[in-house]
Amino acid sequence: MSKNYLELNKVDFQVGGITKIKNLSLKIKNKGEIVCLLGPSGIGKTTILRSIAGLEKINKGQIKLKSKILSSTSTHIEPEFRNISLSFQENALFPHYTIKKNIYFGNNRNKENGKKKIDPKKVIKILNIEKILNKYPHQISAGEAQRASLTRSLVSNPDLLLLDEPLSNIDENFKEEIQVKLKKILKEFKITTIIVTHDSYEAFYLGDKCGILLDKTLKQYDEPYNVYHYPNSVNVVNFLNRGVLVPAKVTGQYTLENDDLGLIKGNFVNEHKIGTQVKLLLQPEDLEHDDKSNLQLDIIDKKFKGTNFIYTLKTKSNKNISVFVHSHHVHQHQINDKFGIRKPIHIKHLVCF
Repeated sequence: MSKNYLELNKVDFQVGGITKIKNLSLKIKNKGEIVCLLGPSGIGKTTILRSIAGLEKINKGQIKLKSKILSSTSTHIEPEFRNISLSFQENALFPHYTIKKNIYFGNNRNKENGKKKIDPKKVIKILNIEKILNKYPHQISAGEAQRASLTRSLVSNPDLLLLDEPLSNIDENFKEEIQVKLKKILKEFKITTIIVTHDSYEAFYLGDKCGILLDKTLKQYDEPYNVYHYPNSVNVVNFLNRGVLVPAKVTGQYTLENDDLGLIKGNFVNEHKIGTQVKLLLQPEDLEHDDKSNLQLDIIDKKFKGTNFIYTLKTKSNKNISVFVHSHHVHQHQINDKFGIRKPIHIKHLVCF
């Protein structure tokens, strides 16, 4: 008997005969875990959700939920018998029902199965949609419709919840608050969830695990911290766009040398022979500011992010690197000023390719 709550075993995902994702294997070990899938538009993230929900058939591999085979080359359980709830980016609210009736439709689906019920009133309050309950879908905004659709999916308390860009239509200033509330509901009721998103910060906050989908394959599947700090390929680095790769030469067990930055110390994530030429990942938080340093670089851009500034610096070899500085820093620098980097540079983990 399988010990994993959900298993995708070597599955090909297709749409209209075209394979979008090849040979994907992914496991959710325990009930209540949240997995976030990240990838560029059009790669097949939604197709994965549709196939798990039973809306698309698979012709290779196997999908198992709670040790029961849902999909394989010889088996296909129809969507209505899977107890899986799928909430699309474009909400699928019934246009002839009020929002309240839409939500209670989701709650009534599981009335007879003896599962612990989720009180719709609680979710309605948490997601702040009390004022639209008596309206119809065409009378509310896209963000409100998305929250209503999300509420309906949550109150059905499914064995598996699939969310396709669930917060994409929600205003930025409200999105973070909704993320916190959504995570609270999912964890409180132990709702096992797969979320498709293009927002890496959202994925890193919500996900117990994150999967990066690129070039028709699952490139990396790990805890968010590891995906960010230990990307396993140049492709993942480029997709996340959270740093820059600079050329360097390995000079010792804990050191390497870059022509622009000089000596860099730290612990290598992977072993590299002394003398090897590598590409080192530099992330904005890896370098420290120091006005007194003799390593001074030109500022070519400056972004204010509220809690911090991110300065973009140009090296002698025309590489652009970013440095994170707290916004309460004693004095600010302007574009075209010089910016000092503390030496010797020490980076906790050296990610090299």
